[in-house]
Amino acid sequence: MRAVGDEEQFERLLSAASSYWGKRPSRPGTCVVAEALHQDIRVIVRNLLLANAICELTSSRLVVLTGTDREWSRLLWDDFDTGRVRRLAEAFGAAEVVDVHDLVDRRLADEGDSPAEGISPAALDALEKATLLRLNRVPRLPATQDERWRARRGRARALSAVYDRLFAELSPAALVTSEVDYDQWGLAVETAVRRQVPVVHVRGTGSLRAQALFPGQGTGAFREELTGRLARFFDESVWPHRDLVQPGAELVAWRAKGERGSWWRGGSVNSFELRTETERRQLRGHGCDRFGIDPDRPTFTVFQHAVSDAVGANREIFDDFAEWLEETADFAAAEESVNWLFLDHPAQAGHDTTGHFESVAARHAHRSHLAFMPRAALSRNMLWSMSDVGVTVRGAVSCELPAFGIPVIQAGWSEWSGCGVSHVAETRADYWRLLADSVAKHVKGESSLEPEQRERARLWLWLERSGADVASPLLPHWELGDGEDYLRTLSVSMRHVERDGDPLRHAVRRMWERREPLLSRFDFGDPARLADALTTSRSAS
Repeated sequence: MRAVGDEEQFERLLSAASSYWGKRPSRPGTCVVAEALHQDIRVIVRNLLLANAICELTSSRLVVLTGTDREWSRLLWDDFDTGRVRRLAEAFGAAEVVDVHDLVDRRLADEGDSPAEGISPAALDALEKATLLRLNRVPRLPATQDERWRARRGRARALSAVYDRLFAELSPAALVTSEVDYDQWGLAVETAVRRQVPVVHVRGTGSLRAQALFPGQGTGAFREELTGRLARFFDESVWPHRDLVQPGAELVAWRAKGERGSWWRGGSVNSFELRTETERRQLRGHGCDRFGIDPDRPTFTVFQHAVSDAVGANREIFDDFAEWLEETADFAAAEESVNWLFLDHPAQAGHDTTGHFESVAARHAHRSHLAFMPRAALSRNMLWSMSDVGVTVRGAVSCELPAFGIPVIQAGWSEWSGCGVSHVAETRADYWRLLADSVAKHVKGESSLEPEQRERARLWLWLERSGADVASPLLPHWELGDGEDYLRTLSVSMRHVERDGDPLRHAVRRMWERREPLLSRFDFGDPARLADALTTSRSAS
């Protein structure tokens, strides 16, 4: 954890947290493991709060994992202070704080690079690959890997062995983590799933959002198994109540037009303000003229992902994002009946040092029906006016665009990909078929948006931003930031807010006892209570 605010304010937080959590009885039995391998205090506090709620449910003690290494520090952290993490964890009632990277260093010094025994070779290789791509900010692995790359693979094997030993010794009731990808986080998750330990993934956004995978709900990769669980929850618990939820979903969609999503588009001009088809058509014509494409042709907008961001974390039909972009561009080059607008990810500079997107653009520069540009080059008004179909691997656009009537084709899974929001390809052949079919429909003036996709997308937006966003009087909202205001607000809450009746504790209990895949603000298992809660909140507003 890096230094935030001044030291005096941090000391006040430690004092308030110690007072708040200090009267819990000692629990010598099982434990809940909370990850603190991040420098952002908001991330760590969320993990600790949720882990403490599970500790109370399971009569467990709290064990916190922390630490870092040179490569993660070089890429992500500007001042990771393990000592501050330890003091914060202990103030939140941790019975033990373990520096996992220190254990890894000792293992490598004592035993060298030895094989990892518990994890499957395929799972280990996938996490090693994703980590190497991210740490080196490259779109794909080189054919020949030098000693530094091989050493990282050795460290991953040591991390896996350390996690296996820790989980065998601790027998935890749960793992609470802010990340499920890359070696230092993903290998802990893999160990937990393999050893039948519930995994709770706390999200870095909103009030408090978390998703969970319980034993018996799958043995594959966390994100892939969770996608299926979320789809079942959506179809069984949300979709049947769509008439009740619909007014709230429309409000969320309206707010999303102007207040959300700038992180995936980039830039500051983020509102979608067009009200009529005439306005959209006029702006579309201006945009097509500006970028040199035919305004009378449908436009397929291809959203590139950050090329080294958690590659292979969920089900994907291409080996990596670079391969997907290259082959999609080749398909587009041969399909001249529509325009193709390729947009780079706004955070690509932090994920790619090779200029991959620019190299693909240069290869197709002579194609008049293809345009390549940074995503920030278009306002949201321009982007949504020009786009008839969205194409991507995963990410927020695959849900947001359908919510506003623009169909999306995906070459991989997002967490909502089983909810009927977009067209999700299961194989490469299926992907090319979906593209070809969509081209044929839009050339004829039809849309490939299916009847329920818009409504389902809006319901998912509502679930993510309302139904599954749980507020606690203890926890400041994510958007408050991680500076001195955050520390002061959290300190005041822990001095003056009692835990009785905290909605977070009720939500955690409901998720835990029902083995649901997410925290929820409402009781979806009780239709009468759900109807009353939604009607009451709507009347109050």
